[in-house]
Amino acid sequence: MNRAILLLLLLLGCAGIEAQNVDEQLRGVYEAAQTAYDVGRIEESRKLLTDNVKRFSGNLKQSAYRLLSLCALADDDNAAAEEYVRQLLRENPYYSTTLEDPQRFTDMVERISGRSESTITTASSHEEQLSEVPVPTTLITEQMIRDSGARNLQEVLATYVPGMNIVDCNNDINIAMRGIFSNGQEKILIMLNGHRLNSYCTNIAAPDFSISLDKLKQIEVLRGPASSLYGGVALTAVVNLITKKGADVDGVKVKAGYGNYGQVKADVLFGKRYYDIDVLLWGSLYRTSGQAREIPKNEEEMSFDDYKVTVGCIGRKPSYDLGLSLKWKDIQFMYETRFSQVRAPYTISTAVASYDYDRYRTYNGLHPGYATSSHHADLKWGRQFGKVTIDGSLFYDSSDLTQYQVISDDTLSWFGEMLSLGDELSNIFKNHGGTSRYINGQEQTFGAQVEGDYNYISTDDHNGYLTFGAEFSHFQLDDVRYSISYDFIYATPENALLNQTGKGNENSYNAFAQLKHRWRSFILNAGLRYDHKVRFDDSRVNELSPRLALIYVRPKWNVKLSYSRSFVDAPYLYQKTNQFLSFLRNDMLHDGNLSFQPLRPETLRSLQLTFAGTQWLPGLDFELNLFQNRAQDLIFTEILSHKNSGENKTIGAELMAGYKHGKLSANLNATWMKTLKANLIYVDYDDNNSTPIFTSNLTLAWQASQRLRLHTKVNFQGRQTAYNVSFTTLSQIYGLTDLIKNSYDEYDDITLSEMMEQLADLIDNRLVSSQKIDPRIVFDLGAEYHIGKVSLGLNIHNLLNKKYSQSGMNTGLVPQRGRWFLGTIGYQF
Repeated sequence: MNRAILLLLLLLGCAGIEAQNVDEQLRGVYEAAQTAYDVGRIEESRKLLTDNVKRFSGNLKQSAYRLLSLCALADDDNAAAEEYVRQLLRENPYYSTTLEDPQRFTDMVERISGRSESTITTASSHEEQLSEVPVPTTLITEQMIRDSGARNLQEVLATYVPGMNIVDCNNDINIAMRGIFSNGQEKILIMLNGHRLNSYCTNIAAPDFSISLDKLKQIEVLRGPASSLYGGVALTAVVNLITKKGADVDGVKVKAGYGNYGQVKADVLFGKRYYDIDVLLWGSLYRTSGQAREIPKNEEEMSFDDYKVTVGCIGRKPSYDLGLSLKWKDIQFMYETRFSQVRAPYTISTAVASYDYDRYRTYNGLHPGYATSSHHADLKWGRQFGKVTIDGSLFYDSSDLTQYQVISDDTLSWFGEMLSLGDELSNIFKNHGGTSRYINGQEQTFGAQVEGDYNYISTDDHNGYLTFGAEFSHFQLDDVRYSISYDFIYATPENALLNQTGKGNENSYNAFAQLKHRWRSFILNAGLRYDHKVRFDDSRVNELSPRLALIYVRPKWNVKLSYSRSFVDAPYLYQKTNQFLSFLRNDMLHDGNLSFQPLRPETLRSLQLTFAGTQWLPGLDFELNLFQNRAQDLIFTEILSHKNSGENKTIGAELMAGYKHGKLSANLNATWMKTLKANLIYVDYDDNNSTPIFTSNLTLAWQASQRLRLHTKVNFQGRQTAYNVSFTTLSQIYGLTDLIKNSYDEYDDITLSEMMEQLADLIDNRLVSSQKIDPRIVFDLGAEYHIGKVSLGLNIHNLLNKKYSQSGMNTGLVPQRGRWFLGTIGYQF
């Protein structure tokens, strides 16, 4: 009996080894056929495949039919190509093409399968059609980017993504999603080919001029919480920027531009594919001196020596974006370096006053503003093992971060005392003008990530994927500097202990799993991610981020119901700023301990119901989405410090529609949003903050002739209200609180009661001020004209020179740019 069992096990082992050898042999045959096709030996490739295709199975058989179809197309044998596509679709009815596939093959697959949808990879970590994506999604193509006439990523997103609107927080180029925003853009995860661009120190990734638009093939936007896949920062949305392939460029493209207000722009692209190697190089540069605009007259709390500020200025140094993408077979390497700086129109947030920019000293060659110099690199590897696909990556990021804020041209006798900054600093603000705050640090982050997809079933009725992954990252901040300057040019001596306090490191670990199962027309998509973070002070953050979606797909329509929860941990910079202030307020710290309240992660829960229609009328696609959001522990800035003091409950509806017919294309989006409950510092309100109840964008493009393409954009913003903390009232609250606290025994009960009532009145009725922003319509206009390899372009923004203002977090009304134009000339080698 034992011998029989042993013999059976031996036979099974030999059979397994033999099966493995056969699999390796067949994979070798396919790889030889792929190599022959890549070098132009089409007949050799076809023969290898046709002789062995019946022996192939699973994904290898699908790949063989795909390659046979490509060989037939190379020989202009459309009939054979179509037959191979049909056999491919019999193997996998849900087969999706990739960006690397020839357009003829992509069109053929879409036509034969009855699908004309684009595909994305951001929502489920593998390619899928828009109808199967578990959350509302906006796909922005290369042509749509050009038709928008946008100058930067902020304008592209505001043009095409429902729920996104531009906010001006006086600090950096910023955008809000469904009414949630901060001083910088730190609530939306922005990625480049899946690589995180958000700083690990500030959580910020500004959609500014340091992100070249010319290098992009498409932009994929997930609207709503996405922490179940991407963890922290993916609080309200995910924006994945997909670059072109070298084969898409196939040569060299150069473009130069010049416009009013000192605009200078330059772009260069180089792309080629050499057999198995695909190369893309890009470079972009932009600068502008900005536009002087009048300050709105209804800024009651401000008193200015002059009534103009400069808007749209990016600083003295130009913004740039330089990068390389290199792919060889299953290995891909990317490197990018960027620089950006934004000159704030006003002084430090909340104080909001005009200032004399040119009088302030420079630090490391930088004038006042927010500046980031960054480097990003990653190495990716992917391989398919039967039904399992494994992708791994190593990444490294470094950034030099500068926040150089002007506090006031004039003396502020109460500023230091109000913040309890100690006698030395209080005397500086009391006796000197030209004050500013300078913070600088260098961050480094490295890590590794692994992801896998297992296609566990693929039949006529069922198709299922299990996606899984894990990631580790290590962040550290080095060489921190913190300085207060006065009289425009003098700086206080740097405190070594204070600089040392700013340094630190954090480690993050996460793992996720996602199940996607399709049964006929029904799809279940469920995911869960666990994030564990060890903060610089050795405290722990543990977060679970679930997502559940039910989808029903029909040929011309689909409906989705989804729930998701996301989080973003408090930025390292916010935590350290609070620690800095504790240091300053305690003056001398003999024991080295700092007393400060740690910030909690911000969270968002969202319930969404989406209905989408495809080709109900020829050329018309649309999507209607209803959502309910609840955000908690939102972080707000109180002059210099940060607090978890915000809540936001909203409901809304989003419409997105695209139409193409002949030479005309149109894209429309509209958003209605109502805040049910919100909190700012200590005050509750039930209105949108710096976000219109209704907003819409219409983009029209017309191919007037083979050479000329015209485009226009119309943006409508309904009436909105800007809620901000009153700087004057806040100073009164601080003063009255200190008076009650320090002189409690000197007053009788009646006087104390009156003072407490006065304090309550200040907090309840005057702490948060509100300012109305009128409705507006803004028109843009543009054109492109091609003469052989030469292209000419002209874009005019705010065509009618509409005067309007915008607000944001802890600032007043900021005047926006008037009529700006930019002309370009390009050439393709």
